[in-house]
Amino acid sequence: MFINILISISSFSNLPFSKIYVVTPKIALILIIYIIFIAFNYIYKIYHDRNLNITKIRFRNLIALYKYEYKRYKEKYKKKILIISILIILIFSFFNFIPKDLKIYFVDVGQGDCTFIVTPKNKTILIDGGGSTGSDFDVGESTLLPYILDRGYKKIDLMFISHFDQDHVGGLLTILREFKVNKVYISKQEENSENYQKFLEIVKEKNIPVTIVKIGDRINVEKNFYFDILWPEEKQIEENKINNNAIVMKLNYNGFSCLFTGDIEKVAEEKIVKLYGNKQILKSDILKVAHHGSKTSTTEKMIKQIKPKVALIGVGENNLFGHPSSEVIERLEELKTKIYRTDLNGEITIIVNSKGKYKINSIY
Repeated sequence: MFINILISISSFSNLPFSKIYVVTPKIALILIIYIIFIAFNYIYKIYHDRNLNITKIRFRNLIALYKYEYKRYKEKYKKKILIISILIILIFSFFNFIPKDLKIYFVDVGQGDCTFIVTPKNKTILIDGGGSTGSDFDVGESTLLPYILDRGYKKIDLMFISHFDQDHVGGLLTILREFKVNKVYISKQEENSENYQKFLEIVKEKNIPVTIVKIGDRINVEKNFYFDILWPEEKQIEENKINNNAIVMKLNYNGFSCLFTGDIEKVAEEKIVKLYGNKQILKSDILKVAHHGSKTSTTEKMIKQIKPKVALIGVGENNLFGHPSSEVIERLEELKTKIYRTDLNGEITIIVNSKGKYKINSIY
């Protein structure tokens, strides 16, 4: 009956609660719910079944005895029961606040970039969100939104949009519309693209705070966990403005680092290398390869500055652009960098412990 009511409500899309998102419950919770349901069902039958066998009679008597004893001692031990209940609640709350590992999911969204992060204190961060160019397929609705729900979340604490190309922001527009998003970070936009206009309309309608970041900014997320914004500069590159003025930022957590490079190309990389020189600022454990491994990015000078142990490439299977370029793959392999690609490996998961040690898993 309840499901039929929901279906009826959902036919009127503008009414409140016409759309209800439910996260995928954990297996343990499902088991507990079924155990409780079966137990109550069994007890109900015992109290309403007239033809009881000896086992059921004994079970019913046991319940009756428990109820009698509970009523008898309820007043006497009322304070103790209250104290024990409070202690149980505090213990469970304490376990929820114990810092966990940092989890970085490099999501397979086809020909595009998307990184979903769960912090040690259970904050959610989304960096880009994929999107299909020249297609009716909505990555946000069909892939990203169900993916986040399946991870057990329906709220994003921080969202970073590296730039407003469809294959980076397409899925995020859906998330902005459908989920609660606490804060969004973007770079200064001098090109008024269609995606940027859609973005402005949504954040205005939903009153979502937007911060424009620039080189030198630091975004503190939690203790020992922060992002350093390394690009863009105030004076923007004129050549291919959207790509070359994308946000480049470095995730830092207890000695572990991951560099996110958006879709910057050779001209931006040359300026970044010149800017940071030999300061070791670019050096990172993991590199999110720029522009899906296009030959116009990930120059030899840039890689030598970063010195990545692992490279992540967000790329669609048999894509029309020929990404990733064999030249880029060769450059990375020369430095003995371990390469993961979403077209070959599917989703890539990085787990980082409190000492900054990390391990990587992939679906394939």
